[in-house]
Amino acid sequence: MIDPIRLALPSKGHLYDGVVEILKTAGYKVRRVSERQYEATISGHPRFHVVFMRPTDIVTQVQEGRCHLGVTGGDLFAERAGEAENAQVVINDLGYAGCRLVVAVPESWIDVTHLIDLVDLTAEFKAAGRTFRVSTKYPSLTQAYFRQWGIHYFQIIDSDGALELHPTLGIADIIVDLTSSGTTLKDNRLREIDRGTVLESAACLIGHAPSLAELVTEGVSAPFGLLLDAIDGVRASEGQLHLEVVGRLAAGPSTAEAVATYLVSQGAQHLARGEVWSMDGTPGWRVTALIASKKLTACQRQLFRLGAARVVGLPARFVFDRDGISTFDQVKKSVPTLPEVRPESDGRVEP
Repeated sequence: MIDPIRLALPSKGHLYDGVVEILKTAGYKVRRVSERQYEATISGHPRFHVVFMRPTDIVTQVQEGRCHLGVTGGDLFAERAGEAENAQVVINDLGYAGCRLVVAVPESWIDVTHLIDLVDLTAEFKAAGRTFRVSTKYPSLTQAYFRQWGIHYFQIIDSDGALELHPTLGIADIIVDLTSSGTTLKDNRLREIDRGTVLESAACLIGHAPSLAELVTEGVSAPFGLLLDAIDGVRASEGQLHLEVVGRLAAGPSTAEAVATYLVSQGAQHLARGEVWSMDGTPGWRVTALIASKKLTACQRQLFRLGAARVVGLPARFVFDRDGISTFDQVKKSVPTLPEVRPESDGRVEP
């Protein structure tokens, strides 16, 4: 019996919602009865065994090889990267849960506008016999980033709770925390400072390196390769429409060229032109392209002015580019090559 491929997913929250939607779009629907169920299957793909756990635990379980693949936050993996030698990033950005790990100071600190200002400030604290305290859930990333900037005199306050109140309550002087829009920081009278972005993060797919080395030997047509290809296709199609613009040849031979030129100016890609005929045999032209969904409404009137008779935009579910580099190929290059297994000798000597 072929061993299952264990895929660890976040048990709930936005990390869970996002990856389940990606997998569903890719044709890998996770069958889970309720949030209290911690194991699941994927319809039509019996090789995959899904387990649910906290995003922080996913890094550990993938590192130890109990799970072959896992989805977690890039920030969580980066914080534990030093302890996860056997884990590696397979896809660093799945296209959702984007955020930044930033240094935030009280708004009242008008003289602290750049990270370099903390060098002098922490030195002043030390000279005065005071401890400069930094609250964060990411001590390893924070310490490494501060040292890159020559900031050495500080104490990390490691906390799992809400950090925004720590400066007000006197628990810490500043915080290093995740933000997406910055609204929560502003609401708590905190602000980011220049060069204060420690890390940009998003949901990512990680894998157990020794297991990946075995899975790639099964080939791109095996379940692991097909899963990565499906995710690649979904990611490339995100926010894209397959656009078809059709017009009559009577509108002028240069009409299709003008339409194509205009679409290029609007950021459309993968354009193609060709001839078409209506049911009554009237000749015409067709231009197809990929274009951002948000662009089409603003483009349609100009396309009609250029001679288009019909404009159709269909959501692109998968996009594959022949010249693109697939995730499977990247993984194949990154993992060590397994030694060739030779059949055991039966003791006979070949003549």
